[in-house]
Amino acid sequence: MKVAYQGEPGAYSDEAVSAIFPDAQASGYATFRLTFEALEMGAVDAAVLPVENSSAGVVQEVSDLLWELPGLRVVREHVHPVRHCLLGWPGPVERALSHPQALAQCDRYLHSRQIRPVAFHDTAGAARAVAEQRQPGTAAIASKAAAARYSLYVLAESIQDDSENRTRFVVVEKGGPARPRDAATGDREAVSSWKGSIAFVTAHRPGSLAHALACFAERGVNLTRLDSRPMLGRPFEYRFYVDFSINGEASSAAAAEAALNDLEEASAEIKLFGTYPSA
Repeated sequence: MKVAYQGEPGAYSDEAVSAIFPDAQASGYATFRLTFEALEMGAVDAAVLPVENSSAGVVQEVSDLLWELPGLRVVREHVHPVRHCLLGWPGPVERALSHPQALAQCDRYLHSRQIRPVAFHDTAGAARAVAEQRQPGTAAIASKAAAARYSLYVLAESIQDDSENRTRFVVVEKGGPARPRDAATGDREAVSSWKGSIAFVTAHRPGSLAHALACFAERGVNLTRLDSRPMLGRPFEYRFYVDFSINGEASSAAAAEAALNDLEEASAEIKLFGTYPSA
């Protein structure tokens, strides 16, 4: 099996691929868009992509691309612990390179030590750059595995602001998404809980968002994520992303299916990304 991820070997996404698909051939790509394109073109069988972090929030570009690109489905999720380390060479550290999400997750540590954050496309790539350039005062924020891969010193461990720091990844494949009713017909003995992911655009009038959310509330469907993204070319209008839970019972799946049917009628646009086993 061939699996794509964004980043370089030693990145947290690479670790997530190994945790989900230990026997897969993993391929890293420089950007999220290139990762999606590899999946669309059939160069890989699946992609493992981060969608949200427990302290830094959603990964906006992945959400946008899931909406933008057709013919893809979310089939699984994985929650991966993230333990950031400061990697480099002995001596004072003045600046730290890393992915913007990693920098945000270590903001307090960097601020308290007056270390300047410098955005880089990837955590492991930042570690590689520090190893190759050997600039005094420059370090990287990445995993301990990246330190071993690029022969860097671990200057400090577990520097993330939240000791429970975790990133939620999803597995994306080509094909049509499973609907909530599929949770009722799937292997309920093996899967105790399911999750659904959608995005929708409401009518631009008062009360439309409240009405959309009521489709779930009135049927007792629990929402586990709600966030919004601005829409290009439509100033101050937003697309909403929602995750909802299904406990594996037929009645819960039926309630979620009914809520989704009502939302489809009430929304100007809607896209179901998939229904899949919950991590």
